[in-house]
Amino acid sequence: MLLDLRDASGDDAAQGVRLANFFIKQGTLATLEGQKFPTQTFTADPAKWVTDAPVAVLVNRGTYSAAELAAAAILDAKRGDVVGERTFGEGSVQKTIELPDGAALLLTVAKYESPDGKKIEDDAVTPSVAVETPVVDDEDEATPAKGDEPLTKALDLLKAKAA
Repeated sequence: MLLDLRDASGDDAAQGVRLANFFIKQGTLATLEGQKFPTQTFTADPAKWVTDAPVAVLVNRGTYSAAELAAAAILDAKRGDVVGERTFGEGSVQKTIELPDGAALLLTVAKYESPDGKKIEDDAVTPSVAVETPVVDDEDEATPAKGDEPLTKALDLLKAKAA
């Protein structure tokens, strides 16, 4: 199975936990905690588990929020390889405080943690297999296409596990 979570942004964090549960049968998927926020632990539900097929997850700097939670859970559970670049680092619950002048203040009240206890907001997700995505210069049309190196690497890892 290949999950391409590159540039996957937004979504409800619960969706990331749900996605991870498809590939992880038991154990902690994520934790949410804050100083004055009740700690919540999200654990895998064996009834929602789908497959034990080998998994590779593609991530990049545009991967954040729910997609990061899924990638972190799969990585920490040693359920598959995470391939690509360090993710954005967005995994928090924020409270909006409206100010009298019409402005607003966003206050982070809790942060999501990977199963190994790394705060997504602080540490992001570091791939188990780092592959830089080449920067394409739109002005230089003579630059040959180099293909999709992270995708090629992820497919090679999956083929090796299938062999």
